[in-house]
Amino acid sequence: MPIVDQDFYDNVYFGETVPADIKFERLEMRAEEMVNQYANYYFDSHSLDDLPLDADRINVKKAVCAQIEWFIDSGGVEELANAKQSAKGISHVTIGKFSYEKSAPTTLPRGTAQRSNAAINYLRPTGLLYRGVH
Repeated sequence: MPIVDQDFYDNVYFGETVPADIKFERLEMRAEEMVNQYANYYFDSHSLDDLPLDADRINVKKAVCAQIEWFIDSGGVEELANAKQSAKGISHVTIGKFSYEKSAPTTLPRGTAQRSNAAINYLRPTGLLYRGVH
């Protein structure tokens, strides 16, 4: 069972509009996998209901939503999986006689390119980022 449904994403989190050509379920599944990685694979052996506080459960749901938004803003799951992420942005601009060109674009590490800082921040108060040895 997914951690987040589209109703929560749209009406509680108020997330970005999911493009018509991308299935919400696919985004949710991939976002849930990423959040599980951030949480040191807690959800491999636990469910959302195992978290003791309602606030923690809501923060995990919001973390999944933030990761979904990250995927949407990055062009979708396939874009992240197939493309090398770069921080080059606009590399050349000309306005009248003024011209600007950026050289040597920086490539982001693949893990960083897929990570939503907002998702990490939602997980901070839950303790899931800081789990030690059992």
